[in-house]
Amino acid sequence: MTRRFGITTAGALLAAALVGTVGVAVAQDTAEVTIEQRKANFKQFGGAMKVLKGYAKDGEGTAADASKAAQTLVTVGAGLHTWFPAGTAVGVGKSEALPAIWTNMADFEAKNASFQAAAKKLAAVNFTDKAATGAAFGEVGGTCKACHDSYKKKD
Repeated sequence: MTRRFGITTAGALLAAALVGTVGVAVAQDTAEVTIEQRKANFKQFGGAMKVLKGYAKDGEGTAADASKAAQTLVTVGAGLHTWFPAGTAVGVGKSEALPAIWTNMADFEAKNASFQAAAKKLAAVNFTDKAATGAAFGEVGGTCKACHDSYKKKD
């Protein structure tokens, strides 16, 4: 055992192992926090989509409610590309993100871009025009479905 600065080689190795173990635990906790934040964001999407469906398909709510819901999709969705860092796939916490996201990242990003464009188009609709609202809402729903079909774990 070599002593330098009052630390033995064995002590230094033990400390390094402990730091490595803590680092793995912190990374796991960080991934789980990221997944929970992602789920919370998608719940906001779900709430907005429910308001939009009620307005576009069932005549519920007001144009102002629909506009606010569409804006939620745009503002919350602007960060969607950051919600899926490596290490947050199925098997980590309560993730439903399939590993295919990271093996097909270009396609995943293209689907995200389609969603972004459709959400912005919906937010720009004149919500008193029910036909235009319904068409734009359908386009957003289609982008959601396309991504879920490819990248979300099926129950």
